[in-house]
Amino acid sequence: MMPASKSEFANLCDVCSKLDILQRMRHPPHPCRKPLPCSTSPVQFIYEAGVALGSVDEIKSRRLGCDLCQLIAKCLDKEPSDLSGTCRVTEEFWYFQLQREVEVQDPGVTHFHISEAIVVFDTSEMDQFKGPSLPWEVREKDTRGGHRILWLQARAGSCIEPGDPAVDTPQTEQESLATIGGRYVPAQVNTHLIRAWLHQCETKHGKGCRPSLPLSLEQTRVPTFVIDVIQSCLVYSPSQCRYVALSYVWGAAAVYKHLRENTQDLRRTGSLLSLPIPATIRDAMTLAHAIGERYLWVDSLCIIQNDSEMLQSEITRMGSIYSKALFTIIAASGDSADSGLPGVNWGSRGQVQKALKFVDGELLTVIDLVPSGIDGTPWAQRAWTFQERILSNRALVFSASEVYWSCRVAAHSEERALEEVRNIKRLHLSFPQRYATEFLSWEPLQPSEYRLLYSDLLSSYRQRRLSYQTDMLNAFNGVSEILAALQDDTFFWGLPGLLFSYALAWDFIGNSARNHVHVPVIGSKDSKETVPIPSWSWAAWSEENSKHPPYLRAGEGGDMRPVIEFNIVDTKHQLVKIKERSWQDHLDDDIRASWQERDPRQLPSPIQNSLSQIGYLYFWTSLANVRAARIWKGGKYILSPPGPPNFYSEIVHQDFIVIGRYSDRILLLLAIEWRDGVAYRTGSADIDERKWVQMENRQWRLITLG
Repeated sequence: MMPASKSEFANLCDVCSKLDILQRMRHPPHPCRKPLPCSTSPVQFIYEAGVALGSVDEIKSRRLGCDLCQLIAKCLDKEPSDLSGTCRVTEEFWYFQLQREVEVQDPGVTHFHISEAIVVFDTSEMDQFKGPSLPWEVREKDTRGGHRILWLQARAGSCIEPGDPAVDTPQTEQESLATIGGRYVPAQVNTHLIRAWLHQCETKHGKGCRPSLPLSLEQTRVPTFVIDVIQSCLVYSPSQCRYVALSYVWGAAAVYKHLRENTQDLRRTGSLLSLPIPATIRDAMTLAHAIGERYLWVDSLCIIQNDSEMLQSEITRMGSIYSKALFTIIAASGDSADSGLPGVNWGSRGQVQKALKFVDGELLTVIDLVPSGIDGTPWAQRAWTFQERILSNRALVFSASEVYWSCRVAAHSEERALEEVRNIKRLHLSFPQRYATEFLSWEPLQPSEYRLLYSDLLSSYRQRRLSYQTDMLNAFNGVSEILAALQDDTFFWGLPGLLFSYALAWDFIGNSARNHVHVPVIGSKDSKETVPIPSWSWAAWSEENSKHPPYLRAGEGGDMRPVIEFNIVDTKHQLVKIKERSWQDHLDDDIRASWQERDPRQLPSPIQNSLSQIGYLYFWTSLANVRAARIWKGGKYILSPPGPPNFYSEIVHQDFIVIGRYSDRILLLLAIEWRDGVAYRTGSADIDERKWVQMENRQWRLITLG
């Protein structure tokens, strides 16, 4: 809770009163003349290893007479009861520069440093071997060894809100430095601060904050419906609509939905005031109104949920919906649509910030102890919310205890007054999901950059959870839409056409299995068809263990050379060539010529072929039956494995086909199985091209890959 308004100052014990860092932190930031980036503090401190504060028992014995020991003891009370150890205080710093318009007294000063105190708990078990951990097991284990339990920062001398017309913008170095540091987090969100963040984005950041979208996205229409938060009803989106979007999880809450039957009711003025709208949506409406924005987009109300045509149309435009929003409200702390936005209503968030008051200033506890602390929340684990964050140029993130602002230029939080600085370098601080705005550029990418971006996005996406496997492609459609617009590309069942050979080489680290999901498509003459996701798409596969999703790689590293011409049966049942990016390959092709036939071979007409299902691939390639070891179900194979057979879990004789080649003469293969003359993917492998040429049972064959 907020520190009580009392005249007495903090009491410190003999140990804590000797910590000169507590006094130094209350001084203005330190000037530094070293060139950036700066990796050392401008003054020599003795706190690199830390200053001992005593054992757990010693600190708890001093808690009644020392306010700092009391804060530390409360943190220790939350640790496992079987842990013993000692605490120490360390000093860390970050650097920044003042705004360019501020006059710096000493021209030789390049930047400033701020110090912060961190209390580290070293347990007596820190040197014991705990055994290896898989990535998903790290969070499930006790935090043993040295870890931070308390973080202190100095409160800014005079917090101002950027863009506040009632306050003059700091002009001098002294005035600016007084505005930098920590600040109190009130029980209710300061909407004036949020408006100030938005004002700073719109007036100072330029196109770096909200870059121009590709023309194909700029020309897309606005969402069909938005919520008018003034009239409390649904309205058709006005032309050039300025709207805020909401990203949240539905969870187990009963979410009131927009249906064909209630669309007229929802459009009546004031209708949303009496309907059972979930708390998160209602809080988002309240917030949008409070900061002066009229329109809000929320999926459950702005899409008619039982209109399949509209539903599919809006899902395929998620990229433009979120990227064109003024900003996105992210309900990161809740596990359902009824969780609300902490801080919008009085008493809806707990106050966890503490303060130590001194004659010459105050020290505040830092709320965000762990960088990217929302990563373990239901919101951060849901597949749908992945693209909603990635595609939002600006985000207002609600954690359980404070609010963050993140755009493509800056990042702010309620507890840190940093609006008047630039070029901030945090050594240990970060803001939730900050990486996302750096992940996706709005400029066309070079082929290698495009390949890496697609791989990173897909791998991150597949670590998230879906309630319904039928949404596997839908929840990635927004990302596909943006990438296709940026690169002038076409996506086929989640795979980019320009990188098709590379993207076809995806595999899982971990067991996976075909999910046999069927999805609706609009076929020829606008007829609706339901077809299975083809086996060659990553969307056709799901983890065997629902607790731990397999790690998906969208292709191996390195430059992939397309050596196979792929053709696909589109939704009109026409055979369409997939146009990959061309390569100027200067390698000697003598070896490739020995396995790849160059004479054109005729492809069947899907209309006349019984094997003409939407999504089938047709291509000529090299096929061989090879002895192989299967490492993961649905994943990687090792061809002609060395060693005794019992060394591997499973040895099989498997058909493999060539799908691509790396620049270092490594062929990419798909493992396939046959059903009724159609091949289906079962895994992947690679092999040296020279070894493939030596395969005795090789054949050049037309493949139908379903």
